[in-house]
Amino acid sequence: MIRRTTRETEMLLQARWRLGLSQHQVASLAGLADRQYQRYEYGEVEIHRINLRAGLALCAVLEIDPVSLVFDGNANALKELRKQRPRKGNMKKRRQVEPLTGQDGQ
Repeated sequence: MIRRTTRETEMLLQARWRLGLSQHQVASLAGLADRQYQRYEYGEVEIHRINLRAGLALCAVLEIDPVSLVFDGNANALKELRKQRPRKGNMKKRRQVEPLTGQDGQ
């Protein structure tokens, strides 16, 4: 496989070094096989191909903000995604939830 150095791979590597962890330790703590973690860190598998559970586990272990890993902390990218959401009138009507009254909910 071809190794690629990307912003994401550098983030994983720097975070692991900062915490003084080995690849084996990170993989074990995140619930991944050693080789699978190595594929992410070496750029053999692009970070956007990681499943959500594994990605969040890696971010928790390495103390990385998931938004910064995915969007490089780019607030403009998030704003653009939000602009693409359907307008309120285009979404299915949601059932109005009545607020609870009193302590027992009645």
